[in-house]
Amino acid sequence: MEEGDIIKKHILQKLVRANIWGGKHTPIDFVKNGIPSHYQNTHKGRKTVEKVVKELANDEWIVVMTKKTGKGSDDHISLNPRKVSEIKQYLMENK
Repeated sequence: MEEGDIIKKHILQKLVRANIWGGKHTPIDFVKNGIPSHYQNTHKGRKTVEKVVKELANDEWIVVMTKKTGKGSDDHISLNPRKVSEIKQYLMENK
């Protein structure tokens, strides 16, 4: 399994486990910080994480929105409830 696929699976599992679907959202930084440090401690690893998040958004598996917070604005993400079957099938195939 490729590094990008491992990160994609990790992000999706984290969001599914936390039940972050549709109107419920979480800051993208929390999700990125949950990725194992050996993927984040290199420039290549951080680029891969950014690429995976962009790919998930382009596939419409996650929804990225800008939310106003007390300190300005942050990007928040949630899983797309219209893609439940695709996401769960992907996770089952890549156990």
